[in-house]
Amino acid sequence: MKELYNQLDEREKNRVRLLSLLALLSLAFMLLVSLGQRRSYFRLQNSLEAREKALAELETKRASGAAEWARWEGAFRDIEELKESYFYKEEEGINQLRLDLQKILAQSGVSAQSIRYEYANLEEGVVKKTSASFTFTGSYVVLKKFLEAVEQFPKFLMLEKIDFSKISGEGSALELRINLAGYHENF
Repeated sequence: MKELYNQLDEREKNRVRLLSLLALLSLAFMLLVSLGQRRSYFRLQNSLEAREKALAELETKRASGAAEWARWEGAFRDIEELKESYFYKEEEGINQLRLDLQKILAQSGVSAQSIRYEYANLEEGVVKKTSASFTFTGSYVVLKKFLEAVEQFPKFLMLEKIDFSKISGEGSALELRINLAGYHENF
């Protein structure tokens, strides 16, 4: 390469020097500009990563919020189902409760003596309770059938209290005072 340079005259050598200097300056300028662009690239990449992380957190929060909203909607549907299926209707009065109690007593083979009904407001204008009290005389097997029938009944008819009045020696004859409660809705 030196031999080629030596073959050039002084004017050509000056031009080669000038072109080399211009190429070197252009290269230095390009390096300086590219360093700034490189820093800008890494800064933007870090910003993008931070935004993607924030987006992932927001998506997680949104998904958990949607899941919680779905649970609230499920609870609302459950409450509506309870209102429709399990509470006695206020407009039906006590008649439906009496019919259901007679059905349970007949199903379990219990003959109730003098059923007494009591009424109470649990929440003013929302839920009312009707209590039915009666005396039961029978065997343990009949009592067990009665309790199973009450437990499997689809309405809110709850066994509140059992008072044992008399129990025979072998437990074959029981005399009990039973209190049942039915709940009426007025929603």
